[in-house]
Amino acid sequence: MVELFPNRRDRLRTLLSIAAVCTTLAACNPIAASAPETTTPPVEWSTESTAPPAPSGATAQSTTTGATRKPPPATEPAPIKTNCINTLRECGFPHAGNTGWQPTGVKLTTAGVDLTPDAELQITERGAVIDGKDIRGCVSIKADDVRIKRSRVRCDSYFPIRIYEGFRNAVIEDTEIDGMNSGTTNAAVGFDNYTLRRVNIHSLGEGPHMGGNVLIEDSYVHDLASCEICHNDAIQSSGALHVVLRHNTFVNDATGKNAVVRIATEQGESRDFLVENNLLAGGNFAVQVRGQGHGFPVGVRVIGNRIVPTWRFAPFDTTGGRIETAGNFRDDNLEPLTAD
Repeated sequence: MVELFPNRRDRLRTLLSIAAVCTTLAACNPIAASAPETTTPPVEWSTESTAPPAPSGATAQSTTTGATRKPPPATEPAPIKTNCINTLRECGFPHAGNTGWQPTGVKLTTAGVDLTPDAELQITERGAVIDGKDIRGCVSIKADDVRIKRSRVRCDSYFPIRIYEGFRNAVIEDTEIDGMNSGTTNAAVGFDNYTLRRVNIHSLGEGPHMGGNVLIEDSYVHDLASCEICHNDAIQSSGALHVVLRHNTFVNDATGKNAVVRIATEQGESRDFLVENNLLAGGNFAVQVRGQGHGFPVGVRVIGNRIVPTWRFAPFDTTGGRIETAGNFRDDNLEPLTAD
């Protein structure tokens, strides 16, 4: 046999040449070159994110670089509702179904309700909590930090709930105040340092009266009683400091109606009074602000209220001065309303 490679040097040179040719062929033919093994992440996970997979039924977010997708169609805002006085629930305003004790599901009891001979419940213990009670008389609060909740007060006298002078931080919530269709009511609740929240007030001559430091929110004043001498106001102040009326439904359709919200100064100065995001219906005026004895009220702001055009004369009466109004509008056609 003839030896093809007579010496080792020639044999090595030949092998190197063959290897170079093979390398060139592999580079030119991608099929010939085997791709390195890689670990492909699951479809649900992004190679650029450590976020866990989306829950079942959720729309996965694409992480493909360079992919072009059409943006989702823009969602148009829901139209602003009109005539909310007829659809309080749908419009999100307080009504009989979300104020008072009934929506809480509590079962009322008269147990522990000790009335005086004049049918009055006197609360004299600081921090007392009256919960789930059917109070068949008027309430006098003569202590600090009293709380009445998930209860009903039925009183046909002057003050269904009265906070006496000097006592603070009374809170009435999820409670019904029923004046039993009496026109003699002087004030559903009075006078200083109290909060009403989700309270249903009806069938009485006057709604709440306020002096100083009063907050009323998410409450419903309606169906005021009519009488020959009544001069009804759903809300009344004859001198008030630091009052907030926020997100309530106030309706004054009584025969002797005066205003829905009345702010005046017969008994003292009035300062820092906010009326915001309420539904106001009825009255000779929706909002009446007057200086009567102690100057014109200062710092009255009427902001973002929906006013039903059932007033007798005008939406605003600001005799003797000016107030701040912004964002108020008619309930029926959303037309802006100002006090100017």
